[in-house]
Amino acid sequence: MNEIASILLAVYAAVGAIDGIYFHLWKYRLFAHEASRREHHLHTIHAALFAAVIGTLYLAPSAGLLLWAGVGAFAASFVVVILDVLEERRSREDLGGLTPREYALHAGLIALYSASVALVLAARPASAWSLDAPVLLDTALPALTHTIALNLLPGAALTALVHVVLGLRPVALRFVRPGLA
Repeated sequence: MNEIASILLAVYAAVGAIDGIYFHLWKYRLFAHEASRREHHLHTIHAALFAAVIGTLYLAPSAGLLLWAGVGAFAASFVVVILDVLEERRSREDLGGLTPREYALHAGLIALYSASVALVLAARPASAWSLDAPVLLDTALPALTHTIALNLLPGAALTALVHVVLGLRPVALRFVRPGLA
């Protein structure tokens, strides 16, 4: 179950990178437009929480408080994603709105992320859910799960950092295309 969860997470990250890099950062440059700054801030929060989810649920065999911290990071990221969906229509009015293709892409991303986390959590033994359990289980996660998480974590952290830097107004304004500001 962990392996399937990890594969879904890798697909989510790959498709999410295309969505984030192409649509959010390159095509629309959401970080540089006043109307979409809130959406960019939501993306920044989600990127940071995603890195926390990878570290707490996929990289290590978490249990006890660490497992619950990972669940909390996922729950917070899910709330941020819902707020993002609600924000997108208003945020993109000046940019021509959100295309049906991008709406479908976002729905698929939410499904992949949710399914992946549901599977990785279902794979935890019942004893891991106790608050007084040790923070790490004695058994290691499968090698594939560990490898995928280890490879995704630096990119997730870098994505969060890039979002923070681009969210700084002086930096964002340097990247505005003429006619799109």
